[in-house]
Amino acid sequence: MTKKNLFTGLLILIALFAFIKKDFFFQELPNKVFGPHRYKADTLTIVLNAEATDISPYSLNLNNMIRTANAYEGLVKFDKNLRIVPGLAVSWGNLDPVTWEFKLRKEVVFQDGTPFDAQSVIDSYNEAQKIGGSQIKSVLSTVKEIQKKDDFTLKIITQKPDPLVLSKLTKFHINRSDNTGTGPYKIQEWVKGNYLTLTAFENYWGRHPAYRTVNYQVTKNKEQRQTDFERGLIDILVAVPRDQALELPKEQVKTSYSLEVNFLMFKLDDPLLADREIREAILTLFDPAKIEEIGNHFVRQVSQFVAPGVYGYNPGISMAEFNEGERAKDLFGEQRKKITLDYLTTYRTLADYLKNQLREAGFLVKDNPISPSDLLQRVKDNQSQLFVIGWQAENGDAGGFLDDFIHSKGQYNNGRYKNAVVDALIEKSRQELDPHKRLTTLQKIMELIHKDLIGIPLFESSRLYAVKKGVEWEPRLDGLVLATDVK
Repeated sequence: MTKKNLFTGLLILIALFAFIKKDFFFQELPNKVFGPHRYKADTLTIVLNAEATDISPYSLNLNNMIRTANAYEGLVKFDKNLRIVPGLAVSWGNLDPVTWEFKLRKEVVFQDGTPFDAQSVIDSYNEAQKIGGSQIKSVLSTVKEIQKKDDFTLKIITQKPDPLVLSKLTKFHINRSDNTGTGPYKIQEWVKGNYLTLTAFENYWGRHPAYRTVNYQVTKNKEQRQTDFERGLIDILVAVPRDQALELPKEQVKTSYSLEVNFLMFKLDDPLLADREIREAILTLFDPAKIEEIGNHFVRQVSQFVAPGVYGYNPGISMAEFNEGERAKDLFGEQRKKITLDYLTTYRTLADYLKNQLREAGFLVKDNPISPSDLLQRVKDNQSQLFVIGWQAENGDAGGFLDDFIHSKGQYNNGRYKNAVVDALIEKSRQELDPHKRLTTLQKIMELIHKDLIGIPLFESSRLYAVKKGVEWEPRLDGLVLATDVK
């Protein structure tokens, strides 16, 4: 073959390629060359200690979403480090402070074969408003309208500027009736209280998962869970108790910090705790190393009310240092002062340590272990003088904590703490769309409340998992256990 003939042949080949749909290259050609996707023969078994209560796309309960996030997708999603990445939208941006434009992914189909387009998003939004629960309605509360520009472009118009709209949209799942989504797995069978079986969706637009079949099972008995794992019947064991994790081989235990900070909060309008010197004395009492020991070293010290990795975390705030020689003791002499410590019943060991340190400082501590609902109600009513509570940044942003616990009108503040400057900064952050300016504002707020000594950050908790040998999987910051992440 001459060079001229070779060149002519290449031109003809390129011309022919121009008439072939790109679908052929991305979907059909790999099958022609490599054959259909090869799934692992085994069923992936993931065991939890709590049953799913709802497998619809509207439930935002983490225990349910661990399962359902395999089947449903949103316009955007979080990656494992809580960064916003494309989902069913490939790009987005602001046209003005209240208008977001999204370009949608083409050639996506639902698990029933129906094509996905802009109208699918509008239909899902209308259904969520009509039959979705209060959780999804709350997430979509700032959305005023969704408009279709063309089949693969839409506008989302908010009631007011909302810098968290993308984070909220990660929880708005596009779906059709009968729990049909666009995700890599489709729901095959759900036996409430027992198991949920998923099968791989062959026409999924993205990367195919490693396993064709996934079974999310429920085993509530702690000993049975451990026995089944040790027998090799479980690939991933979720929510491993700390004492049990110590008994398992270290290489099979996976730890992920949960972005949940637990803190001791002061009632600042209380006559005793309004005294800054008293609060400063209490700050000297608690040894972070001892708290980590109580948590079997599955917790870690924090410097502020949000954890590293949360948007708004201020790296300029240093960790509190404990010095036994500087620990406040016998503050009040024989007089002593009465104080009530509210905490969850599950925190008894930690509470015992806190109480002992407070008593040595001269407080008469009234012990009040209560349920989560009772604790929240006492905090809401501003009845709790001193309380231990945790707050988790589920969307990776400090805004929710500041709104609820710090703003003078926050649902868990109710007069406990007031600072006009902090209020103004929180209100500013709610509408600041420039991410750098908003981060600076949030970090300034964290600095101010740290200086005001409104409470004492104690530790960041963790999530513990056990993983079968040979199974490759790493935990996510959002707590989801997705079958697509398993190799």
